[in-house]
Amino acid sequence: MNILNNTFHRLFSLNMYKTHKLKLGKLSFSKDFINTDRGDLYPLLSQSNDLYEYVKENTYYIESGKSERLMGQFFPYATYEISFKLNKGKTGFGFYIKDAKATVLYNGVCLSFTDGVKSEIFTPAYPIDKLIVSLRPGAFDIYHIVNNFAEYICTFKSDLFNRSAYYDEFKSGYVSFVAEGVAEIKEGVFYIDSGVSLADIRPVTYEDGTVILENGKIFLTASIRMQEETFQGVFSWVPGTCEFNLEGAIFYDAGDGMWGNDVAASLIYNRLKNKWLLWVCSFSHNHILAHSEFDFDIRFGVNVLDITLMDTGAQSEDSSFLGKEGDEDPALIFDKKNNRWLMAICRLIGDTKKYRYMFYESDNPLSDFKFIGQGFEGEETGGSFVNIEDEIVFICGNSFKEKSNYRVYTKDGMKNLKFDFCDGGFRGWGTVIPIGKGTRKEYYHLTFDRHLGSSYNWSYGNIYCYKIIN
Repeated sequence: MNILNNTFHRLFSLNMYKTHKLKLGKLSFSKDFINTDRGDLYPLLSQSNDLYEYVKENTYYIESGKSERLMGQFFPYATYEISFKLNKGKTGFGFYIKDAKATVLYNGVCLSFTDGVKSEIFTPAYPIDKLIVSLRPGAFDIYHIVNNFAEYICTFKSDLFNRSAYYDEFKSGYVSFVAEGVAEIKEGVFYIDSGVSLADIRPVTYEDGTVILENGKIFLTASIRMQEETFQGVFSWVPGTCEFNLEGAIFYDAGDGMWGNDVAASLIYNRLKNKWLLWVCSFSHNHILAHSEFDFDIRFGVNVLDITLMDTGAQSEDSSFLGKEGDEDPALIFDKKNNRWLMAICRLIGDTKKYRYMFYESDNPLSDFKFIGQGFEGEETGGSFVNIEDEIVFICGNSFKEKSNYRVYTKDGMKNLKFDFCDGGFRGWGTVIPIGKGTRKEYYHLTFDRHLGSSYNWSYGNIYCYKIIN
């Protein structure tokens, strides 16, 4: 099928504002963990002398005093949530890392934050009965539920937690749930969620660009955007439907012990050597590219990869295969017809400071690439190599002036994709996904807009799904 002669038809669009979750742990109040001596589900970390607490009908009650009990691990990008009812009491969390502690408590009227150095008070516009705290290094983003929607309340910041993404700082950390006065805690859970929006969508493929399809699902890497900042998520998707699941999250260690929240990954399984390959944009290390080769399937759960940053060398020509500040959105594929690896880097060009793709080839997927060409002038972004009927094309977004401006670089030159409805944004990602189904092949396009999920400039976007209609 020549996708250039057909129109992509809009199937659906959606927003994943904190709706998808990868659970890390939960509270269970079905048994009387307070009075048993044959286990200690939630150990007391501290208590007052007048503490009176009990468990009844799957609810934890406190009627006097104060208790602090262990909930579970601290993870610097996790979200912690408790549901409660207060009656002249307060409840919330204690967050512990190597050399610091912070608390977030709610007393039925206002939220309080303290880290031992600073204290803050914030009064929400409405009373809350579910406290949600999403972590990121140096910040605690607070939400609650309104009409089944996680509504943002405020952010508390702490310099003591700026290094909380370093493994040595958080590896032995933990989080507690706190109750004081007269209160009920009905449930609690902690998880990694899908953030305020998604971006940088790419399918996980084999080395030749074939999309990995397992049990009717494919897998996608996508940037999970938080209230500020971002990290790399992995989603499964039943093609053509609205069925997405958050399967994993990937973090990166460049040798400094920090679990970096780098994004825009190109993740492939190289069947030639039975190895996984990954290129990623390391915003956390001067905005250059990095790569990794490994054995373990990192699509599921929380994983950290050891990465190698590109050699920055002597900054010379735009076409040099060196790590240049501002490099983004790498793409990799094996051209089996010519027995070579093809690499694409989205790079800020010269004095224009506009992004354009640079193309390279090599016998090695991680090094020794030689320049072979570049994209046209414009504002390119989000490109991927796509294998369509045994021809490798390169598809990327472009332009702040036009909606749905997608370039397709082929052996016959550059052309544009066609859509029945614009995707609602600008400089979208060219995520065209060919999928074999029975005796037919279907072509989908997944992209996102740049509508802000928060006041943070990079908090876009909403998801759009298209399919070729013959």
